[in-house]
Amino acid sequence: MSRSVKRVLLFIPPAYTLKKRIDINPLPPLGLAYLGAILENNGIEVKIVDCLLEGWGNKAEITDDIIRIGLSFEHIENIIKDYTPDLVGVNNLFTKQRENAHRIYRIAKSINTGIITVAGGAHPTAMPELVLTDENLDYVVLGEGEQALIDLIKVIEGKKEQSMLNGVCYRENGNVKIIPKTRLIEDLDSIPFPARYLLNMEKYFGLKSSHGERRYNRFSPIITSRGCPAKCTFCSAYKVWGRKFRYRSPENVLAEMRHIKEKHSIEEIMFEDDNVTINPKRAEKIFDMMIKEKLDLKWDTPNGVAAWTLSENLIGKMKESGCYKINFALESGNQYVLDNIIKKPLNIKKVIPLIKYAKDIGLEVGIFLVIGMPGETEEQIWDSIYLAEDLGIYNPHISIATPYPGSELYDICKEKGYLGKDFSLDDLYIRSFPISTENWNAENLRKIFSAVQKYLFFSDIKKHPIPFLKRFTSKLLQEPLCTSKKIFKFLITRDWSKIG
Repeated sequence: MSRSVKRVLLFIPPAYTLKKRIDINPLPPLGLAYLGAILENNGIEVKIVDCLLEGWGNKAEITDDIIRIGLSFEHIENIIKDYTPDLVGVNNLFTKQRENAHRIYRIAKSINTGIITVAGGAHPTAMPELVLTDENLDYVVLGEGEQALIDLIKVIEGKKEQSMLNGVCYRENGNVKIIPKTRLIEDLDSIPFPARYLLNMEKYFGLKSSHGERRYNRFSPIITSRGCPAKCTFCSAYKVWGRKFRYRSPENVLAEMRHIKEKHSIEEIMFEDDNVTINPKRAEKIFDMMIKEKLDLKWDTPNGVAAWTLSENLIGKMKESGCYKINFALESGNQYVLDNIIKKPLNIKKVIPLIKYAKDIGLEVGIFLVIGMPGETEEQIWDSIYLAEDLGIYNPHISIATPYPGSELYDICKEKGYLGKDFSLDDLYIRSFPISTENWNAENLRKIFSAVQKYLFFSDIKKHPIPFLKRFTSKLLQEPLCTSKKIFKFLITRDWSKIG
């Protein structure tokens, strides 16, 4: 029996975070904005609600350590009642946040059992069987959702045969039926620009942090490509976007930049691609066009760049086109770990001169490191720290290896028993230290992490005392109480064994 879908309500759910160290911040959800644009192009009315942004000042205590930030579920219930949608969709990016998504499905069905509920995002894509154990959820859309969601709606409305579905999961006779994703959108230029007008953009503007610290008030993410051919063992992004690198034409990218400058007076953009430079010739053309058109957009790369694709020429073009910071996704300072454990196609010796060049021409440089991979030794972890020190980067972004579902790391940890008897999916968040191996246990790794932070902190002081003092004084004057608490906590909780 066909059903009409005329109104769609899309949610970013509230989010859990640590009470003492908030590690989340609102980011304009381009994924939902893309869905909004394509739904409207098909004559469907759309409303997008970012519960995290709209309830950013609302904190609910969940446990002694965990809080939930975002709109209350009573507020969300009222939004659904007022909008009377035919379909409610939730973007569930992280496994840790899954319960908040399921609360929304449950609320929708309690209001009207006829509301169609749909899950999308990295977590449902990686674990559709688990997600569909919730009887309040009707469908999971796997991976990129633009065409899949439209096809699903047309099937629901009786306008297409079910055999046309691609990358959709649902229950049939009590069993989960998975239609795998076999087709990806090849012509990304055919997708309309994200409907940012459906987002409360003015409320994002001025946020100090939105996927890293922002330098300009009026900012927006932009996505110019999809897919990554690298096979890093800790990464599950390929489950959503695939291995094949697909990209928008430089002309299409520049058209969107002009559009957001005109419509939203954007001053800063963040390239949210997994790897915006993975095709260096295309990247260079984009930067050349930005320079030629004098767009005057400042930008950075919060997701990092494929460091092995860079050259001095490309880095120079990046700076000239408005880039102020490059995040080099190194992951490790030990070549054996890169080749055999992380499996990243990166030669450290070739990248080091490029990092130094970027710094020499005045770019801010960050590096991403991952420590605690199964098979990695403490000595190899310290190789990463010593590399950061040699590069003069004393505050690298250090992630603790976390086995997200869909990654090879998750499969390895499950197979080898590295997650422990009491492990639950709720343990999957940044710096939760869920892994214990033959080389170290979780508590050992905590001590190592504490030691490396203190080592870099004091190395910075010893080598650059005056610049450090200036930064510290500025921070202390801006946020005296917060900064004092952080320094005190830092000093009393860090392992001093490596400091000398």
